[in-house]
Amino acid sequence: GVAACVENMPDGGAFRPGDIVTGMTGKTAEIISTDAEGRLVLADALAYVARYNPAAVVDLATLTGAVGVALGPHAAGLFANDDALKDALLAAADQSGERLWHLPLYDEYLDTIKSDMAEV
Repeated sequence: GVAACVENMPDGGAFRPGDIVTGMTGKTAEIISTDAEGRLVLADALAYVARYNPAAVVDLATLTGAVGVALGPHAAGLFANDDALKDALLAAADQSGERLWHLPLYDEYLDTIKSDMAEV
């Protein structure tokens, strides 16, 4: 397994809104929120894992409170781009008594990560 960890140590060298950073894949990202360090580390971890061509990748992260607002404290959110894996995870959750809700990944969401300064 891979554990992507980051320590938030703000100081004079920390990134600021408007900064452009380059991830492991070489893609650039514009910093909009300085509370994005976890997402940047996760993106690099997923890029690293992809080098090994795994059959599946499961990411467990607490990156946003928005899922908690949407689903409340009694269910976990699931984003999936593989229907077979999604169905297996939902079935496992159901069998174990866990509440898991599949959330959409609509193409229109790609518009929300567009940047005039960077690739994302």
